[in-house]
Amino acid sequence: MAQTSTPANYDSFQVALDQALAGLKMNRADLKLRDDYVEKDSYRMAQVDRFMSEPLDLLTKAAELLDADKTPGLIYPVFREYPYGMAVKPRVYENEPAKSLFAEDYKGNKIDSATLERLAFFMRRAIRFRGDPIFNEINRVRYDSVLTGYAILLEENAEDEFKSVEQLDSIAHYEEDWTKKLVELTRTVDPEVAAIRCLEFLDVFSDSLINTPGEYSFEAEYVEFDTRFGKICIGDSTPQYYYGNLFIVIDYGGDDTYNIIRADNRNMTFIVDYAGNDIYNMPNERFPAFGLGMNAIVDMAGDDIYQGGSWNLGAGFFGGGILWDKKGNDRYYGDTFTMGAGCFGYGILRDDAGNDTYEAALYSQGFGFTQGIGILQDLCGNDRYFAGGKYKDILRYADHYISLSQGFGYGIRPYISGGLGYLIDKSGNDTYESDIFGQGCSYWWSTGILADGEGNDKYLSYQYAQGCGTHMTAGCIYDGSGNDLYSGKGLMQGVGHDRSVAICYDACGDDNYVASDLSQGAGSANGIGIQADLSGNDSYIVKSANNTRGFGDARRDYGSIGIFIDVTGKDSYAGGNGADSTWWSGSNWGIGLDK
Repeated sequence: MAQTSTPANYDSFQVALDQALAGLKMNRADLKLRDDYVEKDSYRMAQVDRFMSEPLDLLTKAAELLDADKTPGLIYPVFREYPYGMAVKPRVYENEPAKSLFAEDYKGNKIDSATLERLAFFMRRAIRFRGDPIFNEINRVRYDSVLTGYAILLEENAEDEFKSVEQLDSIAHYEEDWTKKLVELTRTVDPEVAAIRCLEFLDVFSDSLINTPGEYSFEAEYVEFDTRFGKICIGDSTPQYYYGNLFIVIDYGGDDTYNIIRADNRNMTFIVDYAGNDIYNMPNERFPAFGLGMNAIVDMAGDDIYQGGSWNLGAGFFGGGILWDKKGNDRYYGDTFTMGAGCFGYGILRDDAGNDTYEAALYSQGFGFTQGIGILQDLCGNDRYFAGGKYKDILRYADHYISLSQGFGYGIRPYISGGLGYLIDKSGNDTYESDIFGQGCSYWWSTGILADGEGNDKYLSYQYAQGCGTHMTAGCIYDGSGNDLYSGKGLMQGVGHDRSVAICYDACGDDNYVASDLSQGAGSANGIGIQADLSGNDSYIVKSANNTRGFGDARRDYGSIGIFIDVTGKDSYAGGNGADSTWWSGSNWGIGLDK
């Protein structure tokens, strides 16, 4: 059973919340949303329903994610509770001779016995994975259609901004038809098959190569040979150039370059690199090269560059993807569905140390799509996260871009529920930049959380961000400490829209909040929005006085709930309602409280 973490200054928050609710003649039981506003589809995740029913659990989950690295192991602590309600079975090492698994591929190469034993264990897992009924070749046509279909749902074209209204409408109808077909094609897909294989692989990595690296020193010359799964390479401590269908690479040092190409459904790549300033060029293809498979990179040290295109860098698409960098000032570049993204499986990017840069366009940096969990976990360093800048939000704006990233959960309305997207940054002075949709936000029966532990951080976005839920979903942004800046236009900083719930929670620090409208603790269309700042001398700026800082409107014959809370410190307010050491109510369903 996982331990329960407590959000910082949570006692003060609960007292203030109860006081605010009492001012609305409500209590915590009113902070519940149902899970049956629409008929449940088969893709709904239990955690999403839980957060809808118990919204304050979003804060507990955020604190738990920040504490995850305190538990020994690889990346298990990030999960705490498995999305599919399963547990990994204890691993058993078989006594099967390693050499027999390679058959003719072994060819008598002189590899140290410890390394060969571990390679053999990887092979056993790979063979078992490929033998699962869900991935049986009989179903190849069906699952090729599934992979193609789900990729199409997430695919964007930068040229769409130049298309006519008629052309865009045709594309929308095409995608809707695909969605309806996918509902039927994947109705019986069991995501545990892909997910549990990924977790077993995590266990193999953690026990065999990561926790005891000194046991597997290698002093011989470079070794390479082919298998039916792709090339196996054992490098030395000199710079190497790895190219092609790479199945397993173990490299002991040197500034290496990896150019990875996947072909012939060989959809598994495992790399462990112990040292060096390395460059990783991942497959840059239209459709997921590792779909229905697994990919994992563990880099122990060095200032590395990861260039991913789409569908990789810790991305699991009907399978599992892990990227773990333990040390160095690293740079990550990607396009779509990358840097901790999951769909019918897990995608995890973990960086343990260094001042890192993450740049992507869309569906990235902790993104969870249908039946998936996407996690980006950074433990320390002054980091920069950027998502957007490529695909115009042509339905709303001529000069803004969709992001849907940085702790974002996403489903396809009204057909398919979404997943869980978590961005976790433990410490450092960090900058987060998104445009439309991001930073602890979600859409359609999903959950997005951005949790930052400490540091003077900047959260910059434009719309639908910084703790926002839209259309029956849950979102949360949590900051533990530091003097922070939250800035954007609207539908942000604790806004729940259309039977959604969202929380913007800052536990400590002298913070500045800037927004325009429908922000800073607002509920819209029967949603619940909470903004809470628990300590520090804070500044709040808005343009609109009508729908900010404790605003809730009426819709469908009942109301929304908007709550604004500031507990301590000398605070300043510009625009809208609010003043230091007072309380106010700008609507029948909203309240503001500055203690």
